[in-house]
Amino acid sequence: MFIGNAIVDILSNVSFDFMSENDIETGSWRPIGIEEVNQLQETLIDTVISSGGSAANSAVGFAFLGGKASYIGRVKDDDLGRVYVRDMEKAQVNFASKPSQEGLETGRCLVYVTPDAQRSMRTYLGAASQLSPEEIEEDTIAESKILYLEGYLWDEDLAKKSCQKAFELAQKYQVKTALSLSDPFCVEKWREEFRQLVKKSDIIFGNEEELKSLYNTEILSDAISAARSEINLSVITRGALGSIIINENEIEEVPSFPCEKVIDTTGAGDLFAAGFLFGMVNDKRFYECANLGSFVASQVISFFGPRPEVDLRKLAIKEGLLV
Repeated sequence: MFIGNAIVDILSNVSFDFMSENDIETGSWRPIGIEEVNQLQETLIDTVISSGGSAANSAVGFAFLGGKASYIGRVKDDDLGRVYVRDMEKAQVNFASKPSQEGLETGRCLVYVTPDAQRSMRTYLGAASQLSPEEIEEDTIAESKILYLEGYLWDEDLAKKSCQKAFELAQKYQVKTALSLSDPFCVEKWREEFRQLVKKSDIIFGNEEELKSLYNTEILSDAISAARSEINLSVITRGALGSIIINENEIEEVPSFPCEKVIDTTGAGDLFAAGFLFGMVNDKRFYECANLGSFVASQVISFFGPRPEVDLRKLAIKEGLLV
């Protein structure tokens, strides 16, 4: 079960001049209101629109590998909301939420992809911010093998309460819990709450900057030592350097898969998590899980947008990562 901000991604290739003219820092993320998102969207041309959101991308990747995935996230019953639901169902992900008939519009994320393949985001959460605890059904959580939450949800009180309810239900039914740290700014904002949450979680996903932010340090080795003593299992991505698996018994580095040409890094961490979790539910060793995650991430960055345009399962089998 994946729970996250249900947001429609609107992606566009832009120049560095465009970024400067619109005062957008490369690699940055910032929440914005409805008026600003409408104004900024008008400046974009040749856009690609797809269902997005961090946990949703992971759910789709998990399903593409052959897993059974369900997703909880709030959209409105408007044009973008209907696009979102159709897109998820087309990807064989069970959309377990009912679109709202009133309230805020479906959320949107403007994703600016610069020539260096980096993405910068401006997000209007909209309906996603209104995900309520009533939408978290006990039976749905109880029947899951893993509950995956994205850290972005902590930015809204109602969504945070929904996550807390889901987490408590997962613990009640001994469902494994996984948390994505999501973003260094998000971690900094909610550091104390995250520090308590990660101690209770089974798996933590994040990159180097997010882990360092969690422990308020600029030294990666210090953050790794702290994670090793406090967290059951941490999986840290490092881009082209691969990933690091951290638990009380070991610190193991896993190399990345080569990618001939990086087109767009949108969704790389999300798809890595999808591959790792798929390996876990299929009883693979942590190294094998990370290897599968690296392979899946290498595929998504070869395309524009957060969804690889290839048969992930077939390619993973060809690489000997799945049977």
